[in-house]
Amino acid sequence: MAALRALLAATIALCAATAAAQETLTLRLGGKDVAMSSELRAKLGRLAREMLSQCGPNTQQHPGNFGLAAVGVEQRWKRMLEESRLRIVFAEPFVSQSHLGGTLGISEALVGLEHSGLFVGPNYTRHGMAFTEHLQCEYLPALELACLPELAQHLPASYRDTCAKLERDEKGRIVMPPPDIAPSCS
Repeated sequence: MAALRALLAATIALCAATAAAQETLTLRLGGKDVAMSSELRAKLGRLAREMLSQCGPNTQQHPGNFGLAAVGVEQRWKRMLEESRLRIVFAEPFVSQSHLGGTLGISEALVGLEHSGLFVGPNYTRHGMAFTEHLQCEYLPALELACLPELAQHLPASYRDTCAKLERDEKGRIVMPPPDIAPSCS
C-alpha cells in the first residue's frame, strides 16, 4: 500500500511539473510568426517572467502616470497582437510587484519588440479581464530576451549592433548596459 501511495504521489508531482511547463508562447517578428524550439520557449518564458516580476508604474494602480492613455490599454493590447511581439500565456499566474507600490496578478503577457523608439516594449499584461500596461520593467532580463542568439536572425541589424556592445559575465549574462541603452527598455 505504501508503494502505491508513493507511486501515486510521484505521478501527481510529475503531472503538476508537466502542467507548469506548458506555457503557450507565440513570437511574431518582422510581420511573420517565428517557429521556436522547446529550449527557446523555455528561455523566453523564464526571461519574460523575470522581466515582469518588478515594474514601475502601471495603468491599473498608477493611471495618473499615463494620463488619458490609461483608458485605451485593451485597444493597444489588441493592436500589439498584430505587431512584433512575444505573447505568453503562463501555465501558472504569478505576481508582479510595482516599484511604486502594489502587486498585480499576471496570467498573460505581451512584450513588444521592434517597436518604434523602444528596444524592448511596450509591455502589457492581462489577468482575467484586467488589461495593464507597465513601464520600466526589469531591464536586464528584457535585454537578455532581445539579445538571445536564437532571435538575432529575425531582428533588425540594430538589435545585433546593440547586443554586441553589452558587457557580459563569465556565464554570458548581461551585467550592466551602457547608460544610453538601459532607458530604452519600457
